Amino acid sequence: MASEERVYGRFDFGLTPEQEERARRLHHDGVVVDLLYQGPCSPDVWTGELIAELDALGSDDLFTVAFFLEKKALAGQFPRYKELMDASGVTAPATGGYVLRDKASILDAAHLAARALEAFPWMRRARTAGDIRAAHAAGGQAIWGLVQTNMLAPGDLDLIDIAHDLGVLNTVDCAYNSMNFIGAGCTERYDPGLSHFGLQFVRRCDDVGVIVDTAHSGRQTTLDACAASRKPVIATHTSANAVFAHDRAKSDEELRAIAGTGGVIGVYVVPFFLAAPDDPDPTIELFLDHVDYISDLVGWEHVAIGTDWPLALPHHVMEAAFAGRQADFGFRPEHGIDKVTRTLDGFRDYRDLVNLTRGLVSRGYDDDQVRGIIGENFLRVFEAVNG
Repeated sequence: MASEERVYGRFDFGLTPEQEERARRLHHDGVVVDLLYQGPCSPDVWTGELIAELDALGSDDLFTVAFFLEKKALAGQFPRYKELMDASGVTAPATGGYVLRDKASILDAAHLAARALEAFPWMRRARTAGDIRAAHAAGGQAIWGLVQTNMLAPGDLDLIDIAHDLGVLNTVDCAYNSMNFIGAGCTERYDPGLSHFGLQFVRRCDDVGVIVDTAHSGRQTTLDACAASRKPVIATHTSANAVFAHDRAKSDEELRAIAGTGGVIGVYVVPFFLAAPDDPDPTIELFLDHVDYISDLVGWEHVAIGTDWPLALPHHVMEAAFAGRQADFGFRPEHGIDKVTRTLDGFRDYRDLVNLTRGLVSRGYDDDQVRGIIGENFLRVFEAVNG
């Protein structure tokens, strides 16, 4: 079936007409925050003409091709960009894609953000929770800065201040999968926790108003960050290890520690983080299983959405980009990342974002709980740290 013939947001949850209307209203009227929004594009968006244009570039750099459609939109050559973002219903998508390591990387990110704000009059920068609410009221979107690939070294803490002042840093992960100067990532063979510099890093984030993220951090590093921070700590995109064991998942102890700071846990929709490679038909129900578990364990007030999938790449580019490179991204073969074109049934495109809201309704969450999980819980954290 061609992408234009697909119907999105209609996964069969067995909802009644009344439930469907309630889910539609909650998604439309609520503030929807995705803590790791790779959208609004997906493999379904790519036409033969766009693929030919991308292939003509001859680039195999993952990050170059990942932002191909966004750059076309910035140049006024892809008007569907706004249409697709509106169709997802998102209010506050996290934006990132740069490495926090030097002033040049920060200035590049600031330049790109400034270009987006100039090119897209419907977009505003989110410095406070009020900015996000204002964007929602105006029918637009508010962007906020997320950094995962953290390469800060001792002596570089002032870069946090600079990036935050420029509006490109609201949330920063302690470590991305492997070890750095701050602590250990979730796929390291050993996790000693935060270093002395790591403690300074957390305290500086607290002082500046940057939310500490532990999505890719190891167990002890996560626990240390929660113990050290005076502000809410989050995991932007993760899952519950007790539901499905994976390096990227969080133990009950970590989930409790994050919630204990007043933080939130964003649940992703990445198939190879939620199901074994031999699972023939992973569905969006897996996402909901993790939401249910975390809600039961620490309370729905600490649950959020951090989809992290799918990437905005055509299938053949994804296969080529990840081929034989599992270790580069911190994955072992048993993680099943070789099936990189796979999506959950019910979430193959960001136009399926409403399925997450529909799924929460199907699982019996009330209106306040749904509104909290799809956005208000994170807004509480954002306001506590940024005002």
